[in-house]
Amino acid sequence: MVRRWIGTALQIALVLAVVAIAVGQFVGQPVLLAYVTSDSMEPTLSPGDGYIVLPSAVTDSPEEGDVIVFNAKTLNEGNGGLTTHRVAEKTDRGVVTRGDGNPFTDQEAGEPLVKSHQITGKAVLIGNQPIVIPQLGTAFTAIREAITSAQRSVAMALGTRSLLGTQGLAYLLFGAGILLYIGSVIAEGDSSRSPRRKRKRKRKRTRRVPKLVVALALGGVLVASLTATMTVAGGVQEFGVVSAEQDIGGPSVIASGETERLNYSVPNGGVLPVVAYVDPASEGVETPDESVIVGPGEQQTVGIELSAPEETGYYPRYVAEHRYLAILPPSLIDFLYRLHPWLPVIVIDALVLGAFLAVVMPLLGRGYLRPRRSRNSLVRRIKRRLRY
Repeated sequence: MVRRWIGTALQIALVLAVVAIAVGQFVGQPVLLAYVTSDSMEPTLSPGDGYIVLPSAVTDSPEEGDVIVFNAKTLNEGNGGLTTHRVAEKTDRGVVTRGDGNPFTDQEAGEPLVKSHQITGKAVLIGNQPIVIPQLGTAFTAIREAITSAQRSVAMALGTRSLLGTQGLAYLLFGAGILLYIGSVIAEGDSSRSPRRKRKRKRKRTRRVPKLVVALALGGVLVASLTATMTVAGGVQEFGVVSAEQDIGGPSVIASGETERLNYSVPNGGVLPVVAYVDPASEGVETPDESVIVGPGEQQTVGIELSAPEETGYYPRYVAEHRYLAILPPSLIDFLYRLHPWLPVIVIDALVLGAFLAVVMPLLGRGYLRPRRSRNSLVRRIKRRLRY
């Protein structure tokens, strides 16, 4: 019994870890767990090692010695992207970072100082070391590749691309849940007609999957898709401003100490209206305080102002865009947004998950799904081949 509970707990922990990493990749920032893919943090973190990380929204500003996750601009062979390095120095204009296995800082290699808006998370440290989960990333990569391969095979067999990507995975999981439910109904019907089989099942218990777990898994995929829709489409946008002695035209070259106005487009390629906010993410940027509502397939324009410092040169300016599905009243979204930009996402996800469970659970019913075992099942045939 104890071994069974331990095994179940480990399985649940693995599923939660995979879900956390997958959601983190969808939204473009780590959610509780992340992993490294290079050796730049050795010996602290080896390629494939996972670690516990908190989003920057719930952490304080980074200090020297912290291990942070940030969106690099020139690292990773010039491709940029999420990078896990340690803060080597903190300045008024940003932080200096360095991998524990690198002999030089990222800034000495050409990476600009890391600004606060680039930092997406901070690793949880014990002393000076992160909490390492060996080879978590390797396991996640293998699972992701297996799922992607299965999706591709099913899509090719059925001749449709709708089963690819996150939405396709939701379709497949929902279909699998329905098949499991039908199979459980058949198995329960057979067992009720056969007292002998019923007595045999008492002697040998079969694995049972709670129907609530199936519904939560399907709802989790749906929520992850909605979260990705609201977060990935927005994010931080960069505008390069050249402070010149005189304005020669165009929004990128501005006379020293002057301000230029330009139009920022907010498109919506989805099927639901969105409420969008455009906020300054750096100095030298002014944006409207109110939100805009963008209908399906439409586009709205927001006027923003970029300022050039008195000193000539090139200066990056950043604008943050936050999007929310207009499932809640705009006034409620605005109230939640003023409290914290992530609150509308959390409330919308909770509302959708609750509505999904309210519809699905009456269809599935209570109890367990009991997959019917077959002596000639594919899994049993594979086990026999491996055994002999």
